[in-house]
Amino acid sequence: MKSPAADSSSELNKASQWTRNYRNQNPNAPKGHCIKKEQLEAILSQPGCEGIRAYYGLDDDGNRKLVLVGIDANENDILSETGVDTLLRAADTDGAGTESSAATTIATDLPPCPPCCSIENPLNS
Repeated sequence: MKSPAADSSSELNKASQWTRNYRNQNPNAPKGHCIKKEQLEAILSQPGCEGIRAYYGLDDDGNRKLVLVGIDANENDILSETGVDTLLRAADTDGAGTESSAATTIATDLPPCPPCCSIENPLNS
């Protein structure tokens, strides 16, 4: 049986290889995104939320963006009953990059790396 430290080391090695592969194939792309605790908690605190799904997107200027949304026990996105278009038009921004509607919280303002980067480590260098 592997020790927890061996599993952690194996996962870090795999993650390091994956991020290196990505950086090598996409040298001008963001390396990652910063996600604040408050943004995760806002999504996870929704009734029925069992996890988070990440979507990739592009803004109107062609910049890569990451969108986070809660998922239920059946792995379905937790969205407003009024529909995504209405939700995005009517959503209030709370200043933390999290848009909320009656029953939906979606994180959209997730700063990319760079400039929001860690010190050099196996995942980013």
